[in-house]
Amino acid sequence: DGGAAACSYLPPSAASARLGYEDVNESGNFVLSACGTRRVAVRYAPHEALSAELAERVVEYGKLRAFETSDGRGWGLCCARRLRRGDVVVEAIGRCLSEEEYEAVDQTEYVVSFDDETLERKRAAGDDVLYIDARQQGNMMRLANDSAQPNLKLLYWPPPQRGGLPRRA
Repeated sequence: DGGAAACSYLPPSAASARLGYEDVNESGNFVLSACGTRRVAVRYAPHEALSAELAERVVEYGKLRAFETSDGRGWGLCCARRLRRGDVVVEAIGRCLSEEEYEAVDQTEYVVSFDDETLERKRAAGDDVLYIDARQQGNMMRLANDSAQPNLKLLYWPPPQRGGLPRRA
């Protein structure tokens, strides 16, 4: 049925240890310094903060669980509490990549991007948040998989009506 295998639900810290990535959910998105050794936090403008309504709907990160699917598709994401329509499950967190850095990535399995139209607008505006790489440093969002029957949708924030371009997913 594609469900979870018995007894394999892992909270965030155990999931990152088991799956071999550093969980950077608490520190947030970052870029690497010019020398490539220091992380520089990506700061968001006040208008890029979640609305009060959405902020109330954010699922507590510690409630997320990784599970190994029973049908061999790999790992997935679930929640230890019942989700309601409109809940914000998890933000894509990781290393933000430039166009040049993204082009050098061989394996893009855990790299999140924006839809093509939004990417073009962001490129034209010189926006530096184009791709979020969760391969080595990321969070549980890397386990939200594509599905023929999706139960989540990617939300770009802020929406166009709030001004500017979305910088969060």
